[in-house]
Amino acid sequence: MTNASKLIALDCGSMYVDESSLVAGIHNGTYRNQTPRAEWVRIPVCAYLVRTADGLILYDAGCHEREAAVPDGADTPSPYVFSPGQLLPERLAQHGVSPDEVRFVVISHLHCDHAGYLHLFKNAQIVVSDAEFTGAMRQYGLRGFGAGPYKTEDFDAFLHAGLSWRLLADGETEYELVPGVTAVNFGSGHAFGMTGLHIELPQAGGFLLCADALYRADNLGPPVRVPGLVYDSIGYTRSAEFIARYAKKRNARIIFGHDQEQFDELLAEGGEWS
Repeated sequence: MTNASKLIALDCGSMYVDESSLVAGIHNGTYRNQTPRAEWVRIPVCAYLVRTADGLILYDAGCHEREAAVPDGADTPSPYVFSPGQLLPERLAQHGVSPDEVRFVVISHLHCDHAGYLHLFKNAQIVVSDAEFTGAMRQYGLRGFGAGPYKTEDFDAFLHAGLSWRLLADGETEYELVPGVTAVNFGSGHAFGMTGLHIELPQAGGFLLCADALYRADNLGPPVRVPGLVYDSIGYTRSAEFIARYAKKRNARIIFGHDQEQFDELLAEGGEWS
């Protein structure tokens, strides 16, 4: 029995990264090609909206527009670009949704391209891994973010908004939000702690949103291919293998975090499933 009625993919723009950040060693040199060229690739920035009989659920909160404000001459490893109407609040408005109406926000992790507009959801329960929250907040308190993917401005906004947090403890694998929609604690890997979302739809069946726990299909393998940007490589492999087992058991379609080819396919399908 599921109370979910629709899953909607929200296209919130793009980032550009060195492909080796996504798959470590993808452009390794060889004896005959000792100086291979790096590949600069486009990846999607996305979020997902779930409509249910028990209220609205959002998975991830986009990237804040400030991340696109690159000063002249500055060098950045992952610039954010977007078109008018692509910022998360605009995407929600296009579907007739106000942040105040969202009941749950499940945050895969607190990097800037996933939590940029989290501060807007003051009426929602914010579901995140305890390991992710604790690790990132400790770093924030020590002013240790630097130029990394966690942003001080985001965390300032989280605290100012007085958000209501629900932390998934180590060993708490699942947390059912409503019948048919479950937050899944993947453990460490890409970040201190990664959280996915399993949705069971009446017609389209199961979906498992995994964000950066798996950037792309080629990370899943087999064998698992660890990204270049990773907090815990052993945890990454462990969580990837868990995702594969979890999805197989539930006959769920795995939705990767930054797989441009797959995301283009999702949009070509209409970006909505019931």
